[in-house]
Amino acid sequence: MAKHSYRARRGNMLILIIAFIFIIVLMGLVALNYVRLIGTTSEQRTATEAAAIAAARDLSTIVVNTAECGYVSLSDYAPSGSGTTAGDGFPTPVRGINTIIGTARLDLIIGDLLGQQTLKDFAIKDMQDALVAKDQLINALWDSIAPGGTGTDKDGNSVTPYTSAENAYKDNQIRLTGSSSYVPGSLLLSLGCITGGLATAVPVPKPAASAPVSSSQQVSGFYRSYVNIPYDGVDFVFGGIGPNIKIVDHRKWVDTIPGLPYQIPTIVKAEAIQQITSTSANADFVVSSAACAQPASLHDPLPQPGALSISFPDGAVPEIAKPSDIYTNSNLQAGIVDLLTAKNGDYPSDTGSSMTPMGWPVATAMNTSNVWLGALHDWMRRAGTKADIASLINMQSTVLDMPSPTTASWIAPVVHGGPRVNLGTVPAGIIHVFKFDADGVVTYQSRLLTPYPLYVSSHEQMYGETMQAIPNSAVPTQVNTVPLATGDKDITLLKIFDVYIRDEVRNPGTIRGGKHAGEPLAKPLVSQRRAPQNIKNGQRPIIVEPRRALGRFDGTGSAAKKG
Repeated sequence: MAKHSYRARRGNMLILIIAFIFIIVLMGLVALNYVRLIGTTSEQRTATEAAAIAAARDLSTIVVNTAECGYVSLSDYAPSGSGTTAGDGFPTPVRGINTIIGTARLDLIIGDLLGQQTLKDFAIKDMQDALVAKDQLINALWDSIAPGGTGTDKDGNSVTPYTSAENAYKDNQIRLTGSSSYVPGSLLLSLGCITGGLATAVPVPKPAASAPVSSSQQVSGFYRSYVNIPYDGVDFVFGGIGPNIKIVDHRKWVDTIPGLPYQIPTIVKAEAIQQITSTSANADFVVSSAACAQPASLHDPLPQPGALSISFPDGAVPEIAKPSDIYTNSNLQAGIVDLLTAKNGDYPSDTGSSMTPMGWPVATAMNTSNVWLGALHDWMRRAGTKADIASLINMQSTVLDMPSPTTASWIAPVVHGGPRVNLGTVPAGIIHVFKFDADGVVTYQSRLLTPYPLYVSSHEQMYGETMQAIPNSAVPTQVNTVPLATGDKDITLLKIFDVYIRDEVRNPGTIRGGKHAGEPLAKPLVSQRRAPQNIKNGQRPIIVEPRRALGRFDGTGSAAKKG
């Protein structure tokens, strides 16, 4: 009996040992699968992040051509793209949507601080155009992230964010032991926003004291995305576009931000599914992961914003001693202006070109002063978001130089095509040139000017003309005697000035901007390099140079001519 009992105990122990070993093996398999699952999830997250980064990179390069703002993208691009060429053969710049919005906000601030409703109206119109262009851009981005979707970059090349993202995912997918595969077509790309916002690449206005931006609306001197930053009753929201492409917290991604006046969904979310074949029988499983990336905007130094010139070809005009006099002078405020645009090319240099009436784009009255303010606004707009507020305000009260010497010899042919003779002296002409330096500070120079040549009006741009704009100037009437074969002839220079305003940058882009796409034309006198004085503290030297022949306008300009 004792021997039989001993054998039974030995049998029970063997069963327990086998069961224990089975449990250990099973636990090992479970642990292995768990470790593989943890590793798989981590590596798949890396692959999904790579997909999001690839998509954001492609999205940053997509460009759309809009009638409202010209070429628009998530990023700024200098005029170098072969796909953005204007009719004159020169490439045009690409403006980032955030830059366009930030510029409109800055120009509204400047108009408000100057107390000029016309400037404000032009800035508000720019913002309305920006929202239309924004919708066109976002629609193009959505189309591009669909499977098989495409976009176009500044060089006209095809951009395929979905394909780039899928390839990036596959190149980084799971490499752990065991069978693992990407589920074909499972990659999903979406555009949305990020709660709380992040720093954009758009700087807040400077100097900061001119128009403070609260700490909740900016990050270290740059506007915060996805918060409303209104000014003077106008809403401004910036999309999630930073100075560089980066991964952002996918848990903060949302389709839209409640309460915002409009949405700019630029944060791209990538989601994908990976199928894992387990070493255990009938234990296959799938792992899904999501990642989000913010696209970026390149820094555009805006190297050629153009110049604003005020020309007095027949001598200084006493009634216009500083730029602000052009929009505060009572005669110019009441002046009836003919607003025209050149059709079928530059007028009159292109065969078949002509001048036709042009519509006034804002609600304020169309008079000489307000047309000048429109030209002033369009020049400020060219500086983008870096224009210095204080410098632009100081510019308005800058005392314009007097020509030195004050008179010039009037040398002209008495008979057309005949020899040139000295007909006496006339007031010396002068041109005043304002530009932006690299920091957005306005610079000023003046140079002597020969009698006014025939300037062209840029195709599809704005030209204003007011006859007898200043009907009774303080300048004295001057009589010059011209010797003719039939006897001497007296020529009287009256106390009357006409005004011509040429705005070459009113309509940007190749759709509405004519053959130059709203880019300034070359004008040697204002484009020559000199050493100007910044208008920041109200101090500057007088810079006068020998008389030169004039070419075309560079930027926008106004000229007063004695009748």
